[in-house]
Amino acid sequence: MSLLPPSFRSKYRHPDPANGVDEVVEFRAFTHGLQPETVPAMMEAFTEDWRRFGVDAWNEVPNHWRPDSDDRVGWWSLPTYLADEFVAPLLGVDPGTCILQPHVHWTVQCLLSAPEVAARGTEIVVTDGEFPSVLHSVQQWSDLIDVQPRIVPSQPDGRPDVDAILDAIGPDTAMTAISHVGFTTGALLPDDDVRALVRATHRHEGLFLLDGYHSASTMPLSLTDLDMDVFTGGLLKEASGSAGNAFVYLRDGLDITPRLTGWFGDADPFGFNTQPRPNDDVRRRFLGGTTSVASMYHAVEGVDILLDAGLENVREHSLALSSRAIEHAERLGLSLRSPRAEQQRSAMILIEVENAHALCEYLKTKGVYTDSRKDAYLRMAPFVWNTKAEVDRAFDIIGDAISNGEHLDAPILSTGGPVT
Repeated sequence: MSLLPPSFRSKYRHPDPANGVDEVVEFRAFTHGLQPETVPAMMEAFTEDWRRFGVDAWNEVPNHWRPDSDDRVGWWSLPTYLADEFVAPLLGVDPGTCILQPHVHWTVQCLLSAPEVAARGTEIVVTDGEFPSVLHSVQQWSDLIDVQPRIVPSQPDGRPDVDAILDAIGPDTAMTAISHVGFTTGALLPDDDVRALVRATHRHEGLFLLDGYHSASTMPLSLTDLDMDVFTGGLLKEASGSAGNAFVYLRDGLDITPRLTGWFGDADPFGFNTQPRPNDDVRRRFLGGTTSVASMYHAVEGVDILLDAGLENVREHSLALSSRAIEHAERLGLSLRSPRAEQQRSAMILIEVENAHALCEYLKTKGVYTDSRKDAYLRMAPFVWNTKAEVDRAFDIIGDAISNGEHLDAPILSTGGPVT
């Protein structure tokens, strides 16, 4: 399995070393990607466009994202333009089907507010392993609309029970909402399972939502081949777009009218009419108030890097490094919570280890950044900015710590905040 060249690392800016180490090994792509080298210039472009054009920047600014293109772009059109040019290729879909969003939570809330969802049935099928953006939203909206959550328990290993989900889907199903990758396991739902769930949902005229936050940007996708209705995700993590940059894909021809919408989603926003009228472009109906322009300037710099490298190569690099990590873990006698089979694995792996919090903090003192869950799992995602040598270094430290217990008395370097 081929790796991207070591020089690929230079496309990203790496965190400053601390605690006397020479350099940082960042394995937390599942939380926040590294900063692309081009981001400072893009943020300077934003401040200059704001200064030079003022209000008129909403209508047109220089096309910093496709400088060789004749496409005209302004702040008003950025959510759809950037989605067409960069997000659609990530997902293997046609332009005109995606739009940038502030976060997935907003997208799911918009979707649940649409009468077309409740009109399809009285239940939304989810598993207990969904991320709160989906799981909490479905439960909260059940008090507002006549749709109740049908929560399917996961298997003991944390992975979705596909047969149980299929059994739960029926005539009352308004929507099925499932994660493409489990955030507590790193398990990737195979395409055949996705297709089976989509077919079952469509058989009962329900909508199918796939939460792809941990799959988009890490591997080639083709949502059209999966017959997907709605796909949510974000650019915060492996795509290195930072916060405020999520997206939604809506199947071409899907007519849906969120009640949770704003004047940016109106058909005539500057008519300031007394009654709202949904935009003819269904994507824009998922906009609220004034969009966050500054964050969109750096939204797709990381996407551009990944698309240029080729998502097949990105996937190969990721799998090669995570496979190496798994081999090290097994050599140390550690169990894997994530699937070992590559076709069932995402960019993220979880390793079962006692005192995971302490080990995570100890690794940080050595310049190796991972995170932990429930004090039982060490979570890591070696990605395109990582190398085999970094994986080897990390597991040398892990092996030493486990053998001598040094991590149990290590100082805590955390800043005191909740984010690991």
